[in-house]
Amino acid sequence: MSCPAGAANVALRNTALSISCDPATLELQVTPAERTTIRFSAGLPKPGEVTDLNASDDRASWKLADRGLQVALRLEAAGAQIDFAAERAGKLPWPAVSPGTAVKGWMLPLFEGVYVPAQDDRWSTFLVKSGPMNTTADLILPFWGLDCGDFTLTCILLNPFNNEVEFGSADSHLRMLLAHEFTRNQPVKQFALRIQVGAASPIEPARQYRRWLESRSEFVPLRDKIRHTPEAEKLLGAAHIYLWGDGLLGVDDVLDWKGFARRLREQGEAPAAAPGKYVWSLLDTATQEAVVTVCEAQWPDRYTKGVVVEALNQSLGKPGFFDAAAWRGVALDPTLASLTSREAMTLSTAELCRRNCRLLAAAFGPFLNPVETWGDGVSPRMVQQLAAAGFDRLWLGAEGWAGFVERPETVTIARERGFLIGTYDSYHSIHPPGEPDTWPTAQFDADLYRTGGIVRADGSLRRGFKGKGCLLSPKAARPYVEKRVANLMRIFHANSWFIDCDGFGQYFDDYSEAHPATQASDLQERMSRCAWIRDTYGAVIGSEGCSAGAAATLHFAHGVMTPPIGWGDPDLNSRESKYYLGSYYPPTAPAVFFKSVPVKEDYRYIYFNPRFRLPLFQAVFHDSVVATHHWGSSSLKFADTARTIGLLELLYNVPPLYHLNRQEFEQRQKQIKAHYDFFSPLHRELGLLPLTDFRWLTEDRSVQQTVFGDRVQLIANFGERAFQHGDLAVPPQSIVALWRDTGKRVIYTTTVGQER
Repeated sequence: MSCPAGAANVALRNTALSISCDPATLELQVTPAERTTIRFSAGLPKPGEVTDLNASDDRASWKLADRGLQVALRLEAAGAQIDFAAERAGKLPWPAVSPGTAVKGWMLPLFEGVYVPAQDDRWSTFLVKSGPMNTTADLILPFWGLDCGDFTLTCILLNPFNNEVEFGSADSHLRMLLAHEFTRNQPVKQFALRIQVGAASPIEPARQYRRWLESRSEFVPLRDKIRHTPEAEKLLGAAHIYLWGDGLLGVDDVLDWKGFARRLREQGEAPAAAPGKYVWSLLDTATQEAVVTVCEAQWPDRYTKGVVVEALNQSLGKPGFFDAAAWRGVALDPTLASLTSREAMTLSTAELCRRNCRLLAAAFGPFLNPVETWGDGVSPRMVQQLAAAGFDRLWLGAEGWAGFVERPETVTIARERGFLIGTYDSYHSIHPPGEPDTWPTAQFDADLYRTGGIVRADGSLRRGFKGKGCLLSPKAARPYVEKRVANLMRIFHANSWFIDCDGFGQYFDDYSEAHPATQASDLQERMSRCAWIRDTYGAVIGSEGCSAGAAATLHFAHGVMTPPIGWGDPDLNSRESKYYLGSYYPPTAPAVFFKSVPVKEDYRYIYFNPRFRLPLFQAVFHDSVVATHHWGSSSLKFADTARTIGLLELLYNVPPLYHLNRQEFEQRQKQIKAHYDFFSPLHRELGLLPLTDFRWLTEDRSVQQTVFGDRVQLIANFGERAFQHGDLAVPPQSIVALWRDTGKRVIYTTTVGQER
């Protein structure tokens, strides 16, 4: 059957709903039984010629010949599915969602999830300025929902790849255009989506998506992941902590700074051979001047001490630290004597560091703590302090593996205490060998740099992070992944591994002849290497972000609860601004992670106003993936929203994330422990249960409720007044846990004084 443009609409109907679609323009309307009609999509701007039209009560198919598209539309119990098959590469700008006054708001899986009022200028401005978003990273889950008052309308993208969405505003109402690209490297060019009518709940779109995953056996419960990788059970109840300060010697390991500096200077300036003279010779002029400053200052400041310690740590990791003549008059214990009797090149990195630390202690013992207690955040002492303070479930990470290589006993002790511990790793970018401004994870070899880059359709290479080097094909990188991880695991057997970017949702079409890929196969390669580390070493695997396609493989994710904020905003990057996030210095406590700052009002409104937040990711994956903040947006980073963040964590039953060294832990211990004492027991009980309900209990949405497994009800009061719930009063800035079967109640009030 052939129809000209402008032919009658296709009308499908069952007892639950009816669908009306213009086959030439694809304008589509949905009418649930006895409810308001919703225009799901406006039509394409230019109608196409319709051929081969076939229709019945519940399905229809036709061809848009000039677009090279085969279209199939069918009704299901409470929704519909529309499928497109393309004959050639090209873009399909559909659907164009512009429901106008028919909807009250949008439910969008931006980071954890947000509710966007249909007529909110600040939200519209934010979404429009955000530019094109893809549906694997920017929308972390491939769906969106419309609040239609007494029902919701959910759209699930069955092909989440090669899609972009752009938001706009028409007559003060939000609208959205999705464009799917049929690429030339796809042998089968298909795109499909489902439209589902559901209950009037702000998390209904997430529940619809979870049901769809379960119907396809694509939802993997955390319980099953634990059976496969038993160490993953330790995620239940664990706070997440990045440890900083991987130097062998810490500022606080020097008991008498003036005495230490004085001896170092005196021996350094004396003519006779001595340990201090040799160590002095290893220091540059600036460090020698810092030693003099410590000697002469009445109260040496911590910064100057840090300059000296940083220089000493650089020397303590090198083979040339020991000189037999310099230490000739110093008594060496048997262990140290054995280490110094061997050629430095025969020592492992850990043995070399142990030797050098003991040499320094032998020469300067009266001024130093016992050598076994040295170190800052990445040290056995820090792990022991955490355990002694009553933390029995933690995930511990570090920015790199250097501290674990130098002191593998840190990993051993952490595992003995029942903690998860692992290094940051990444295979996202590759830099040329010898690049001066590089980072360890981006260094491989010249051959891989020459052949391993991801190639665009026009033949150019995709540039790497911050425009350096290029993006690395996961297929080309695989042998290097296995070699690096195997080498590191031989030195310190971590029980966790953090792979940056793999779960984030940035997947690429690769037009290289050596390692071609589609976005779908790129995801598969990334998850394959995560699974290899998991299965080979029994390691608990995490990544930045967690796109839907990564959830079956990952155990935990950083960046879902709160993403990086204000990327490129000059106010957050200018030292003169009160919103300045901070620099990456000092290395033991980078201000960008440790400094608490106020948050700009625009970001507070979008990211931290609880009336706009929704637990969409948790409603899908709470009992599959343990998800928390990005390390740049940690629990205590934004001083004036820290209480709100803490309540959201507890309401959604997700772990906090902190940055600690020994000094920071001493300052924050009481506050962190109070939060942990409420969160940890609850998460151990609820972490394997789904989030089954979420609702607002007050009109201003300052009081919110979640339910897990129909067992425990959590009520959070973000407001400044007590909230009465039956016979229970929930204080301001507080949360209560209610056990439905026993009536047990536990209340926690967030602490004040979050700003340092």
